[in-house]
Amino acid sequence: MTQIAFLTLFLGLTLGPQTVELTVTGPASAVEILLDGAPVGRLTGPPWKGTIDFGPALQPHELVARALDEDGGEIARVRQWVNLPRPPAEVELVVENGPEGRPQAVRYAWQSLTGEAPSAIDITLDGRPLVPEPGNRVRLPATDPATVHVLSVQLTFYGALVARRDLAFGGDLGEEVSTELTAVLVRLKKGQTLPPPARLRGWFLQHGKPLPVVAVEEGPAQLLVVRGAGVAKVLAPLAIGGNRAGVSIEDLSPDLVEDRSRELPLGAGDQIGFIWPQAKASTGNGAPTELFDASRLYDTGGRGVLWHLVNVVQEGGRGPQRLADAVAVAALLALYKNQRRAILLVFDDRDTDASRSDAALVRGYLESIRVPLAVWTPGRGKGPAAAAWGRVEAVGTMKEMRAAFERLKENLDAQRIIWVGGRHLPQSITLSPEAAAVVELAR
Repeated sequence: MTQIAFLTLFLGLTLGPQTVELTVTGPASAVEILLDGAPVGRLTGPPWKGTIDFGPALQPHELVARALDEDGGEIARVRQWVNLPRPPAEVELVVENGPEGRPQAVRYAWQSLTGEAPSAIDITLDGRPLVPEPGNRVRLPATDPATVHVLSVQLTFYGALVARRDLAFGGDLGEEVSTELTAVLVRLKKGQTLPPPARLRGWFLQHGKPLPVVAVEEGPAQLLVVRGAGVAKVLAPLAIGGNRAGVSIEDLSPDLVEDRSRELPLGAGDQIGFIWPQAKASTGNGAPTELFDASRLYDTGGRGVLWHLVNVVQEGGRGPQRLADAVAVAALLALYKNQRRAILLVFDDRDTDASRSDAALVRGYLESIRVPLAVWTPGRGKGPAAAAWGRVEAVGTMKEMRAAFERLKENLDAQRIIWVGGRHLPQSITLSPEAAAVVELAR
């Protein structure tokens, strides 16, 4: 029996020419390498090593290696996803069926690089929270067997490490349980509503062929913030009643001071978190890696976005700031959680950026993986850092801040998650004309 495996694992963000090495056990005449379904290389013997080009753009890829026999027939294959989230922690789900063959409970088990237990366990069914039982088990409520339901189990570990698994059952799936799903983020056009999933057949296409729509979910939104150095201090006057950022707090008239902690509220259940733009080196997995620390996720029920921008304190954070690199990392984290989402980058337009990726490259990457990006600056948006990002919204006055926030919130509120069967590259999914009249792919 022939087996094949990648020795080269693309764990970071990858583009351009890269070396790929594989191991092959058992008979094989050749190994064909495919990138996004197209042949890009052929290896004819040990060492099973070659070079492929991922291209100049930062975008997701499917990398496949096929072991072939003497007649060119496939005898083994292996696949890895590139520039998509790879979990440093994983959770497995086991379904318990009731007497009628329908899922009545789910058991879950996890493993992580650190070996620790999760600090939080979040389980939802069709976006509604469930309470786990002892023994790593959750009982499922009675559900309509004619409707497809999506169960999501998300475990959070120290340092914003997250493991998540989604499964679908019911409806057209019958007695099957599907764990190969892709979450497609769409945005409703003004005045439109989504019909039930059964009426979405043919709306979502891959290479012109329809994808099966499993379920539609709204659920909570997540806003991940990359905040430049000094921004909190610049915005502080707005948070206590001033009308312009960057002025001295001492110069504010006492009669202007007011409590703005609830200004710019997200929706009920929505969360906000921060990715800090300073990287630190790590060799925890045996290879040099750079990590960007993250804050915990904050529930926004009692505090608005402005309050969090000013008051969430960064721990550590030494070294040059790398705004674009941090935005790319935030996007991977947002994509992995399969929720309504947006990235908010806030920086002073006089800031410098020591990122290894340029802003245009990162913005294009976010568009390809369907992660919306808003870029704010309390300045006038005319500095070199601002110019690199293209469209930048000024938030130097309270009026500007409110207007920018309304645009961001309208985007989040219009978002919906469409679950389709199978695992697909996000940029390979398109809309039918019927779908395009109601929704647009988020970006």
